[in-house]
Amino acid sequence: MFRNEQGCTETRNRIFCLAALVTLIPAAVACSLLPPQPLSSGDTPTAIPEHTAKPSPTPPVLSQTINSSTIKLAEKEIAYCKALAPEDWSFASVPPYVGADLFSPDNNIHAAWGITSIYKTLFPTVESALVYLLDAMGYKGSVLVGEPIDIGTGFTGWEFTSSIGRQGKVIYKTYNFDTAFYVISVYLGATTNDDWESKGAQALSAAISIRCISQLRPTSAGVNYELADPSNKSDNPEVDLSEKWSEAILGYENVYSPTTGEHFQAPLNSYWESGPDGGGYYRELPGSGFEKLEYGFGDY
Repeated sequence: MFRNEQGCTETRNRIFCLAALVTLIPAAVACSLLPPQPLSSGDTPTAIPEHTAKPSPTPPVLSQTINSSTIKLAEKEIAYCKALAPEDWSFASVPPYVGADLFSPDNNIHAAWGITSIYKTLFPTVESALVYLLDAMGYKGSVLVGEPIDIGTGFTGWEFTSSIGRQGKVIYKTYNFDTAFYVISVYLGATTNDDWESKGAQALSAAISIRCISQLRPTSAGVNYELADPSNKSDNPEVDLSEKWSEAILGYENVYSPTTGEHFQAPLNSYWESGPDGGGYYRELPGSGFEKLEYGFGDY
């Protein structure tokens, strides 16, 4: 590729090589395969420019934080109960220590908890007891839909519809005392039929978050209502429902800030796969930076 004093680079040798090429093609091939000869001090190789493609610009890393669709939850407390729900929701307990209700301002979203004893002669199956309780709460013409689903820690979930234009889901746990009766603890999340797909997550999240004290549970039969804490497992063995909940609910996940304790319902599309601390849900910090949020309901 470069000029060569002793190879085919000098004029006489070029003529010789051309002649050889005409008469002997194999000789030309052999000539081309000769090892390169050293350059003289007067020869300066000409650099062959290489074509180097410009690297594609690295796309900027876009942050993905909990967005405007995120629902901020407030800690609520009344009498012997605690819960997490949007700030403008109402919260009322049902005396004497047997239930609680959360309602959205327009009453279209309802979350509740109740506990009662059931006589087996009147309601021999859990299904019949649930229909009776739903009717007592105002959900007339209730029908349990599909099959009950085991959701862990002793709880079962079952969806329902009603004749009053509302639907939802009950999450329940039973305690057998003797052959005559059992106790059933029920968490309910419901909305109007039109709101279930978009707001059912709020109803169920609020229902799961309800923590109440009751002497009807076998392990807390002797609990002192004045001193008990609804978030203490000794006083409320059903804390596990919210404490261990880690599943998405109708397109949302419950998360909380490990530094401020703030609670949120984050839509699944706000998940940041390549976040600074790995995949997860993040909130933007005042000034700069991000905080990775923890999964679940946290402490309250």
